[in-house]
Amino acid sequence: MDTIITTKLIKQNMLGYDEELDLIRLLVGIAILFYASYTDLKSRKVSNMAWILMGTIGATIIAISFELSILIPILLMAVIAFLLNYLNIFGGADIKALISISILAPSWPHFGSMPLHPSIIFFPLVIFMNSILLFLAFPIYFCFYNLMKKDFEFPYCFFGYKIDAKKVMDKFVWPMEKIENGKRIKKIFPVKNQNLEEFEGKIWVTSKVPF
Repeated sequence: MDTIITTKLIKQNMLGYDEELDLIRLLVGIAILFYASYTDLKSRKVSNMAWILMGTIGATIIAISFELSILIPILLMAVIAFLLNYLNIFGGADIKALISISILAPSWPHFGSMPLHPSIIFFPLVIFMNSILLFLAFPIYFCFYNLMKKDFEFPYCFFGYKIDAKKVMDKFVWPMEKIENGKRIKKIFPVKNQNLEEFEGKIWVTSKVPF
């Protein structure tokens, strides 16, 4: 009987300890991501110090809690992030953000006697999938925008919009067209390092939206 009571007390103490660490993770995540979102919207740039600070705090919490098993979801997300970067879907900032978030919140938050949502799916992977779902709102927005502008050209109307080629450099956008052998070729994905002086009139572009 005494053993059962002692075991319950230890579990209660550990859960309380987890809740305190998760609260720190939550507050740190909100503060840094709010700062990152603000600077990203303003200049499309986020200081590396934001991700370094988030990763450092996350690594410190991991060391304090002695949860070495949660290194698995961190490594998984790092592999996914670098793979998407290799495929030119993710940018460098996206990799830093995803990995640092994974380090800060590698496991399901604890509230009361159980995690926030018990699941065999790694918590960073759920964050990643939720981001994809939110990201899917952009094709819907572009579709309605292009319908209003009467620029409904499938499938490009779901990934961007048309603006004057001379204004591309003044906006946070990537061109969706390139010139090969004197012909304009449209692309679904952003075209980087393209000489915009070669274009005349309007071209398809897509917003520089950080994942």
